[in-house]
Amino acid sequence: MQTLKHIGIIALNTFRESIRDKILYNIGLLAVGLALFSIVLGEWSVFDRAYVIKSTTLSVMSLSGLLISIFVGISLVQKEIQRRTVLTLLSKPISRATFIVGKYLGLLAVVAVHLALLTCIYYSILFLTNSEPTVSLLTAIYLIFWELAVVIAVALLFSSFSSTILSALFTLGVYFAGHLSNQLLEQIRFASRMGEMGDTSTALLEKLAVVIHAVFPGLYRYNVTSYVVHGLALPDMYLFWNTVYAIGYVGVFLAIASWWFSRRDFL
Repeated sequence: MQTLKHIGIIALNTFRESIRDKILYNIGLLAVGLALFSIVLGEWSVFDRAYVIKSTTLSVMSLSGLLISIFVGISLVQKEIQRRTVLTLLSKPISRATFIVGKYLGLLAVVAVHLALLTCIYYSILFLTNSEPTVSLLTAIYLIFWELAVVIAVALLFSSFSSTILSALFTLGVYFAGHLSNQLLEQIRFASRMGEMGDTSTALLEKLAVVIHAVFPGLYRYNVTSYVVHGLALPDMYLFWNTVYAIGYVGVFLAIASWWFSRRDFL
């Protein structure tokens, strides 16, 4: 219980510190501006206005959450190290794993509030433009939240042992690998069936693609915009299993980050 109390205190302080970050407000205002601009895009587009507004706004929510996860997430640990305040924190009866988990939950709460505010703006836009707001759109937002939960864990992992710039680059690399790994594997297998590459090169590339697909988190699973915008039903238990999938990766990344952070010497 004492550990949970410490995690809660660190998470609350992280939340308070993060919401005072100017970068957070800049990203938030940018997201709101782009969401409102989706109305103009809907008027200009040759596609259905409701489709453009819904798909664009969901993309904005995902992108803005990604920017917060990276630019705020990677600075959580680095700021404590640079200011040397980490020495004060760790001199108390608080384990380094507790420190990492508290930081993670604090930023996750910030992202949750950000998505909640954008959801309210999102539905307001849909109501004002008569763009058929549906409850199913919350499914896409729910999955965006879990996608960002994984990204935050990745950002904390890299920031526990690397510099700010490298942490940002590594996190972006994992993000894009997670979104493109499935397409890469499918393209290589398709090229193999069509006989466009030699047997040896195809086998090597396919093994590499399988490794990438297995190791990196499959963030493509959380992009269901096309489903919800067109009113298509997701497979049974899709939300449940992908929630479990995200929690599993978050647990692994936080465990590695805690282990690595515990090995660092700040003296």
